[in-house]
Amino acid sequence: MNNMKRSIRRIFWLLALCFFLLLGYLGKLTLVDRQAISGNAYNTRLRYGDDTIRRGEIMDREGEVIARSIPADGGGYNREYPRSRMAAHITGYSSVGKTGVEAAENFELMTLHNELLQRLGGILKKDELIGNSVKLTVDMDIQSAAGNLLGSAKGAVVVMEPSTGRVLALQAFPDFDPNKVAAQWENLKDHEDSPLLNRGTQGIYPPGSTFKTVTALAGIEYLPDWQTFTVECTGEAVFEDKIIHCYNNRAHGLVDMKGAMEGSCNCYFAALAQKIGAGKLAKTMERVGMQEACGFELAYTPNTVLLDSDSTESELVETAIGQGRTGVTPLYMAMLASAIANEGLMMRPYIVDHVVYPNGSTGKTTVPKKLAQICTPEEAAILKEMMVGVVENGTGGAASVSGVTVAGKTGTAENATGNDHSWFIGFAPAEEPKVAIAVLLENANDGTASAIAGKVLRAALEEMGE
Repeated sequence: MNNMKRSIRRIFWLLALCFFLLLGYLGKLTLVDRQAISGNAYNTRLRYGDDTIRRGEIMDREGEVIARSIPADGGGYNREYPRSRMAAHITGYSSVGKTGVEAAENFELMTLHNELLQRLGGILKKDELIGNSVKLTVDMDIQSAAGNLLGSAKGAVVVMEPSTGRVLALQAFPDFDPNKVAAQWENLKDHEDSPLLNRGTQGIYPPGSTFKTVTALAGIEYLPDWQTFTVECTGEAVFEDKIIHCYNNRAHGLVDMKGAMEGSCNCYFAALAQKIGAGKLAKTMERVGMQEACGFELAYTPNTVLLDSDSTESELVETAIGQGRTGVTPLYMAMLASAIANEGLMMRPYIVDHVVYPNGSTGKTTVPKKLAQICTPEEAAILKEMMVGVVENGTGGAASVSGVTVAGKTGTAENATGNDHSWFIGFAPAEEPKVAIAVLLENANDGTASAIAGKVLRAALEEMGE
């Protein structure tokens, strides 16, 4: 009998524990996770709206409205996007589902501040029920400059503030008109150019020679003699079963790291990686946050990193020059450039600055947050100096800005399905960086990205009062 009572008590306490665990989990869903669930792309409720609430506005950092709700014939509201395509991949759309900021901030945009008072006002005074608005970090003047320069070229431009992680511009093409998504849905969702894909955050590309900043950092970290390490470049070199060519088979002659960075010498960086070893280069790739979840508000694709200590020499040298199986987003490359500009400190990128209540007061505000320390300030200074040389004496001359010292790195990434991709990453002014940039042009087969980057940097610096 005693054993039976003891067993019943155990079962009782086990059921009680399960009950309280379930209660706690439901509480977490309701109180902690409700905002994330509200904006999750897999939440089918994103396809439906509450027509009794006027969805809040989305504004750029200067207060320009880039998404708003207007009364619809027959009741309810229609969403309107005054900047149309120019901010399409930022605002996203709110019609056949939600994307972009519309999805990420769905909870705030449909939340009533002082709900009881607003509900009473709606009943007694017939006042509109208005959701909270969100103010972004994006500057539409910089965004427009990037969009106009990108034009009809497939690719992306990402502009960031290195010291905070604020995204000042996030432009991608092909794009779409968020005002017409519902009407054009069948064409948009199956279009061969994938206009709904945000290439800035979701496009994965080989980084090409922009990755040499990471290989150089590994050399500085692990090779005591990196400053005297030189290679005689003849335009090509054989590693295991892989032949590495410099661009157009150009022979750079005897080069050290600085000269190799300026001339973007593949042979040098392949030989440097061979000396470093796959395991150590892989550790540096991890250190620079390539495998880190960046926590960005908009949907993004993780980088592809497949190098480890067991990789072959062919895989090692291909990775060292930004080819092989490494894949990155333009967002990450802007983060990398920002970290070098910010003395090695990589900040978490963010695009939502704060919430604005209907009465004009400020709500939840994003606080800049450290993501990773990718290198020491001294190592960052060495990379910065070499990147200045790339623009002043090397392959990045097209990115120069009159009266401003620009640091950067060019890249031409081989593409198995077409012409090469063109890259540029950098920041300015090099002495006290205010803006960092990543430009990616698909199938450009030339250095066009550098020219676009220089003009966007100029526009950004002017807008920020530099």
